[in-house]
Amino acid sequence: MSYSVAVIGGGAAGLLAAIGASEHDAEVILLERGRRLGARLLAPNGGGRSITNAGSTEHLIQSFPGKGRFLCHAFEIFSNRDMLDLLAEEGVLTKEEEGGRILPVSEDPTEVIEALEARVKASGVTVRTQAHVTGIERQEGRVRPGWRGFKIQLADSEPIYVDRVVLCTGENPDLDEDDGRVWAEQFGHTIVPPKSAIVALHTEEDWPARVAGAVLRGVEVIVRAAGKEVTRYKEDVLFTELGLAGPAILKIGEQAVAAQNGCPEPVVIAVRTDSDLQVDDWEARLQMALREHPRQLLKSLVARWWPVSLAEALLEAHSIPPEVMANQVTKAHRRQTAEILDEFRLHLKKDPAPETAMVTRGGVDVSEVDPNTMQSLKTSGLYIAGELLDIDGVNEGYTLQAAYSTGYVAGWAAATEPSE
Repeated sequence: MSYSVAVIGGGAAGLLAAIGASEHDAEVILLERGRRLGARLLAPNGGGRSITNAGSTEHLIQSFPGKGRFLCHAFEIFSNRDMLDLLAEEGVLTKEEEGGRILPVSEDPTEVIEALEARVKASGVTVRTQAHVTGIERQEGRVRPGWRGFKIQLADSEPIYVDRVVLCTGENPDLDEDDGRVWAEQFGHTIVPPKSAIVALHTEEDWPARVAGAVLRGVEVIVRAAGKEVTRYKEDVLFTELGLAGPAILKIGEQAVAAQNGCPEPVVIAVRTDSDLQVDDWEARLQMALREHPRQLLKSLVARWWPVSLAEALLEAHSIPPEVMANQVTKAHRRQTAEILDEFRLHLKKDPAPETAMVTRGGVDVSEVDPNTMQSLKTSGLYIAGELLDIDGVNEGYTLQAAYSTGYVAGWAAATEPSE
């Protein structure tokens, strides 16, 4: 039996790969080793599992420290908005919660799986569950003269011959398997091993949740423990519902957590807007802005240097009225505003949430995959998507959106590539 495209793995990436391929008139078969599709979406998460995040494309990119740019094209081709539209077409109502977290109104992930499964089957995709793939190999001439594709060997049936393969095997809570990595390595790919990483810092302060998604670019982040500097690094910072994330936190997070373990008081995470300026410089700039725009709100003037949501949250956190007119700002509040423009501080939570400290999954080195199509740069006709790639979001909603987006792009590209 032969097909245009075989998608191996029926999780988030595999379901979207099958949908993407079928929308472009490919003959598609979806092979899932487990008993049902979408098992990864059913993993326990306290009854409130985020299925994506409402942030902008740039926000999503920032939520994958060190790997976000690889996902840029995929997020543009199939965005979080596209995902929500697809679910709405299948009758799934969603809601947005704090920090841009998107959940089904029912808070039942089964509803999402059933919607995706319905779309897959309505698109004419052949679905086989409990299909244990035991091997994949390159073949030539088997289907027709000049044909070049793949032979997929199954444990319990005859082999399948396909023009192209989309590998979407990720973490399946029901199965202990790493076949996807084995096959990728077989076709010449480098597998990045799992490693420990701190992808976010959970702060004592809860105001970052109000500005989740805001980004400060090129700021200096300083870690201090017991009054002494531990480390500093200059890069972008992303605010999340838990605290801080982004490239700067990926760099200094491990040292911050280590310092906290040996410190009786909370570790300070200081953020400097511009390391070349001091408090007096900021006060002079602020005083000029107040003088030139006497009828503007203070938060609007501070928004020259920060996102307006961050300006409002930080002013309120320091008991400075953000709605006060510029000509009514007191000398004390002007100085205090200059001080937080120069440097504001947060405190590392003693018992961080499990989402902040994690072991990255590792996976296929993304430098060996075309970000525009998810096609292997080692083996033509082989596509790799989802959790098989060495990418990790700062929380589950982001990781799932990456799976949807890379899966859809891989399926679409596999379906539109000319047959060999």
